[in-house]
Amino acid sequence: MNQQKGNAGKRKMSGKKILFHLIAMAIVVVTIPYLVLAWLDSYTHHGESYAVPNVCGMQLEDAKQLLRDNHMDLEIIDYKYKKGAAENEVVEQNPVAGFKVKEGRKIMLTMSSSNKPMAIVPSVIDNSSLREAEARLKSSGFLIKSIEKIDGERDWVYAVKHDGKKLTNGTSVPKGASLVIVVGAGENDESVERPEFDEEYFE
Repeated sequence: MNQQKGNAGKRKMSGKKILFHLIAMAIVVVTIPYLVLAWLDSYTHHGESYAVPNVCGMQLEDAKQLLRDNHMDLEIIDYKYKKGAAENEVVEQNPVAGFKVKEGRKIMLTMSSSNKPMAIVPSVIDNSSLREAEARLKSSGFLIKSIEKIDGERDWVYAVKHDGKKLTNGTSVPKGASLVIVVGAGENDESVERPEFDEEYFE
């Protein structure tokens, strides 16, 4: 009788141990993934982001300091001429101000350059009509300041001038420059003054 009671007691203890182990295993199964995810979130700063400040218009050193204060770095990717901008001034940034980025993100900067972009005068001199010349010059990035007329075939382009100087086809001029187109007035155009013949237009 006592032996039967002992066996029953052992079975109860064994059942409790199994239950304890099952509970312990369940806790481990649930806890480990949670701890791993928590560690990953902490390691990668999951969900933590910073707003990109506006550094356009700032000098490079000032922009660099501001970006570092906001947990960011920078990289200069280009130089670009911008009228009125000081030398070594930030003229463009990517991402733009307000964009959310992770810590350590590099902000791409375009800096100002004092070198004006140049454009080539297309082959319009003594090779096209006024209408053709205007279209080609504008498409090349130039502005048309005025039309000057001289004796010659009507609307035929005899010269193109910049700052009072005659240009030649293929000359490099600052992009956006204002040009004067010299064209023939035609025989019946009374609006053209006819002083002595000026050979410089036909050199």
